[in-house]
Amino acid sequence: MKKIFTILLSSVFCLLSSGFAQVTTDNPYKTPAMGGLMGSNIALSSDGSAQLLNPATLMSVESSFVLAGTQQVFNQSFLPYNVLTAGLDLPAGLGKMGLSFESMTVSYRDETLSGETAVGFSHAFNLRDDRLSTLNMGYTLKYMSIDYGQSAGMSGDGSDGMDLGSASAFGIDLGFQATLSKRHWVGVVVHNVNRPQIGSGSAVSALPRDIQAGFSYAPTRQVVTSFALVSGPGLATEFHAGMEYTLNPYLTLRGGIQSQPNRFGTGFSFHARGLQLDYALLTHPILPVTHQVSIAFAFASPF
Repeated sequence: MKKIFTILLSSVFCLLSSGFAQVTTDNPYKTPAMGGLMGSNIALSSDGSAQLLNPATLMSVESSFVLAGTQQVFNQSFLPYNVLTAGLDLPAGLGKMGLSFESMTVSYRDETLSGETAVGFSHAFNLRDDRLSTLNMGYTLKYMSIDYGQSAGMSGDGSDGMDLGSASAFGIDLGFQATLSKRHWVGVVVHNVNRPQIGSGSAVSALPRDIQAGFSYAPTRQVVTSFALVSGPGLATEFHAGMEYTLNPYLTLRGGIQSQPNRFGTGFSFHARGLQLDYALLTHPILPVTHQVSIAFAFASPF
């Protein structure tokens, strides 16, 4: 176990030594499971949002799945965000595979001002496994694009404006997860580790890049507590904490907090017969609350 954590710690220092970049749009809480725990579950994510948070935690998902989620960011109808993910067990020894699709648009009076999409392929596999501990690694390859829509034009509503064009880029997420006795988990992930840029010339922008490290602990089978630190370019380090409580075989309750800015999230997960319905509510010190909903289906792998 000491060797596993030495490898993981070395990886953290290597990732921290890399620089960071900044961009305009980033939605850190893509699903209710992430929002209810305020993103504190870096080390342990056992549902369809695993590859969106830390691709290495795909190894913690027990079955294959399909998940669809939606939200209106800060309860604004012109800021819809939708996500679709799927995960599949691979043949023995090859780990797990995940696919993801994210879409976010900005619209005004039925005119789309901009649209962003991201398509990802994730792969997680085991590096080391013994009686008490495991070390997993995962990566996500992402194709990201943005369509800038139309300019305002003479009418001012974009109906007769100029096409402002589009741009695309490729990004890579890299993550690690270590476990001990299935009660302690440590995770590290870097999003956009390859420093992707989108656009060209004076319009070039660096895509969001951060490093996140977290720890989860299960004192009992019903309770999982999680903690995480998030460091971004030129921003104060954020602290995230959350707790997940399995009330009964059908209902799980979640709660989480974060700093910089101070936010609170809460939600629940209802699951029965392979179906899972999740909901989360996220607060903000200034902006309206965000409501998140997702539905997922778990099924047996063909392998």
